[in-house]
Amino acid sequence: MNELNAKTNGKIQKTIDWFTRNRNMIFLAICFANHGFYTIFFQYLDIWQLSALNLFSCAFYFDFLFIRKDTSEKSIVYTYFEILLFSVLSEIFLGPDYGFFLYIVGISAAVFYLVPSYGNWRFFFQLIGIVTTVLLEGAILTFDIRFPDIQSVMEPYRILVYLGNIGITAVIVFGATFFYSQETEKVWQSLRYTTNHDALTGLYNRRFLERYIEEIPHHARTDYVVAMVDIDFFKKVNDTYGHEAGDKVLRRVSSCLQDTAGAKNLAVRWGGEEFILYFPDTAQETVYKKMEELRREVESLVIPSSGRHIRITITAGIAAGLSDSNYEKVIRSADEKLYLGKQRGRNQVVV
Repeated sequence: MNELNAKTNGKIQKTIDWFTRNRNMIFLAICFANHGFYTIFFQYLDIWQLSALNLFSCAFYFDFLFIRKDTSEKSIVYTYFEILLFSVLSEIFLGPDYGFFLYIVGISAAVFYLVPSYGNWRFFFQLIGIVTTVLLEGAILTFDIRFPDIQSVMEPYRILVYLGNIGITAVIVFGATFFYSQETEKVWQSLRYTTNHDALTGLYNRRFLERYIEEIPHHARTDYVVAMVDIDFFKKVNDTYGHEAGDKVLRRVSSCLQDTAGAKNLAVRWGGEEFILYFPDTAQETVYKKMEELRREVESLVIPSSGRHIRITITAGIAAGLSDSNYEKVIRSADEKLYLGKQRGRNQVVV
């Protein structure tokens, strides 16, 4: 069941990602289809002025979609002003009862999502939209601008057209809001990952471990074991093979550390070539066995770099802490045992 849900969620996310990547093209296509419908609709009613207006808009979107094949943010800015012009002319011909002014409202809301690189210019676009809507509706109501012949033909369709324009506007606003929220959530997820993880190795960073331990509620705290790990002679690796090779070594060892930690424990890059494995509610003897397996695994690694093969070892120190222990003291104790292991010749685990 969980696997099925994961697959479904994966497909949904892929669909959302596709819409996000192609948002400008989809928006232009919606506009093209909408104007195409109104071109046919007004032609059917023999209202040539509005049919011609919508045909012009169709040509505008056809040019961007199929001739220029330009769906960049600049095309959306041009579209913004096309929508303003179209809405103004439609309102003049039909008045406010058909809801064409709503398109200005819709594009003014969507512009923040569709042209993010324009920054504060988006506020200027919105201001233009707001001022245009207010002045347009004010002028129509004040001067009672009317085209009686057109409006008499349109009267039977007034409610239908108004509801249709509300629907199109709602789709644009909802779509822009939904996908903008999805992108914002991705940014926050990326920010949280960057804040909590080491960029090179992908392991948790020191700040995360300290905050994690400090924020464990007192009633949920358990005994724990800390293993401090250091790559032996890592400086020599950098000096001999270069920093790019050193980064490969760090990533490879980090992968081994993550496998040792598993899903229930924490693997942390403490700094430089030093790492910490944090084992809550785990016996020290169990941790020692895991660390010995890790040590042998690392010792057997052969890491290729620029046609050469790098072999390394690690030294580790283990310290146990009680539920109410000061974690800093426990980490210092593990570090002291690590140092003792280095004095004894490295490539060993000290308890």
